Amino acid sequence: MLSHKHQDILLMRWALFSVTGIILIVVLYSVGVTPAWAQDLKEALAPAPFLLGPETPALSPGTGFLLCIILTLALVYDLLLIRGALRKTAVLAAFLLLLACFTPVLGLWGVFFNPVPCLLSAGCAGILAILWPQPPPDQPISEPPPAHE
Repeated sequence: MLSHKHQDILLMRWALFSVTGIILIVVLYSVGVTPAWAQDLKEALAPAPFLLGPETPALSPGTGFLLCIILTLALVYDLLLIRGALRKTAVLAAFLLLLACFTPVLGLWGVFFNPVPCLLSAGCAGILAILWPQPPPDQPISEPPPAHE
């Protein structure tokens, strides 16, 4: 069972990494980078087999942003609970690959989805969760580190 202090640290890291990823997509959207990438991606999906034209319905920006928030929060929470950088990296890579494959699948159904904001948000937050140093497994987190005199 996790100690109270460990739960607080986990919650703080979860919030910090998730908010960092979400702020990244908000900044990129407000600068105009992600809409430009969305237009380029939609043009790339215009030839066969996708045949997405300019009138193809797309997920609204609000729905896409909500999806990015949910996916980022879930990914960071999972990565913080996993031990080992290699395992975390494998989970992040698999998550990003599946998310990138979501666009062609929806394109075959005639719906456009821009995965770039979700990939950037989840990727940035996931890298932070992997690179943040973890305490050694043999040292309990509830005890302070030994003081040297």
